[in-house]
Formats: sequence, structure tokens, C-alpha cells
Amino acid sequence: MEQAEWNEYVHKVATWDVPLPMHMVNNYEDWKCRSIVGRCLLMMKDVEGAMNVLATVRDIKPNMEDAPEFGFSEAEHMALCLRDLAEIIWMITGTGDAPVYYLKEAYKLCRAYKHVFKAADRGKIWVRKLEIMRSCGMEDKALAEAHAMLEAEKENEGINPYRFRALVFMGESMAAKGDYLKASILIAEAYKSYPCSEATEKDLAEAAATADPQERYEKYLHCTTIPYQPWERDNIPTLEDVHRLQEENFAKREAAKSGGGAEGVADLMNQFQKQAE
Repeated sequence: MEQAEWNEYVHKVATWDVPLPMHMVNNYEDWKCRSIVGRCLLMMKDVEGAMNVLATVRDIKPNMEDAPEFGFSEAEHMALCLRDLAEIIWMITGTGDAPVYYLKEAYKLCRAYKHVFKAADRGKIWVRKLEIMRSCGMEDKALAEAHAMLEAEKENEGINPYRFRALVFMGESMAAKGDYLKASILIAEAYKSYPCSEATEKDLAEAAATADPQERYEKYLHCTTIPYQPWERDNIPTLEDVHRLQEENFAKREAAKSGGGAEGVADLMNQFQKQAE
């Protein structure tokens, strides 16, 4: 990619309605910057630009042990890149082979990554492949994969995005056949694997109390569109985490100004802690 073309993409992203800091997007040599720029271009509906940029990332092998305290890991950047490449090809071609391939690769990363996944719902990345298969006339094969996922995950009780998405997918298929009662039962079962909050429980109870099967299903389905809580509990830093990081960064800057080094940072952090007490 020519430097002038890259600069245009960076400028477009940096001056967007939701502008990103330049240090996150301007370094072409950092593939994670290219991944961010490419995904932002897709959100901006610049499909050609997104394809051009993400194509430079797709063959990189991420460090699977990378697990930063804040921000996305290399595995997450790559999984999102592959997911978005699948969407771009699906939009352009309407054929499923290449999108399914990229979604399979994204799913492999989701499975292989053993740390907290902050970037997205891993189950949603997996089930997107089934949705595309269904759109391509391969619903029976997609349903077989959903059943296989339930079988594979049957021992993994509790919060489980793969079980949740498999059951919802199966519920949608039952609803398409007009069996709204069965569809509702499947989605209600799915929520046993979901990180429910008080708001979730309230909405689910309202759906369950609805007499008409189709209306009940539609209320359950609406619940699946609401991100009530993060799937993986460490996704969102607490306010205390943010304050701690701000204090650490400020202490480092002040210590650098005074030449205090590590001892200077420690002294400043002690001062912050005393002030907090």
C-alpha cells in the first residue's frame, strides 16, 4: 500500500464522528493499527478501503500469550479482522465459501485464546458462520453444527456463549417454520447460559408471561439483541482501575520530569494512596 493511500485512510478515521487518537491509527508498521483502521473504515461504510487495509493483516500470526490489562490483545485484533473480512466478502459476493472460511479461522482464534476476550462475544463470531450457511441454503448443515456444539459443551455449565448462540440459532429456525412455542422454549433454555442481570430477568419474565406464542417468541428474541452484561466479567475496567492507571501514568510522567526514576514513581504513588485514605 502506498504511503499516500494509507495517509488518506488514517485521516478519514482520525476525523470521523468518533475520532480515534492518532497513536492508535497512524503507524502503518504496526499491524494492529492497520486492523483498527480497516475495521473503522468498514463501520464508516468504506467497504473498498476496509478491504484494502484488512487484506494487509489477514496472514499475520498473532501472539496468543498477549493479554494487555487494557485494550485488545493480538488474538482479539486478528479475530475481529477475520470476522470483518468475512462480512466484506459476503456483502460483495453473496456467496458463502470465503466468508465461512474466514469465520472458521476467527473461531479457531477465539477457542485457542485462553485469556479474557474483551473485544466481542466469542459465540456470536462462531454463530455468524451458521447464519451465512443458512442464507446460502445450507440450513440443515448449520443446524447439525449447532447440535454438535451443544453436545460438545454439555459438560460446561454456567455462562457459555457457544451454548447460548446455538440454542438461539435453533430457536430462530423453529420460528421460521411457525413453531413459536418450541422456539420460545429454546431461547428460554439459552438464557441459562447467559450472564443475566436484574434487567435481564425482568425482561425474560415478561416474555414468559406473554400468552400468545408468537408474541412470546418475539419478546424473547428482542432480549437477545440487548447487551445486558459483558460475557467475560473482566471485559470492562472498574472506575477504580481507571483511576489507578491514570495515577500510575501521571506518576511516571512526573518522575520522568524530575529524573526520579522508579523510586520517584513509587513515592508519587504512595502520595496518591495517602490522599485516597
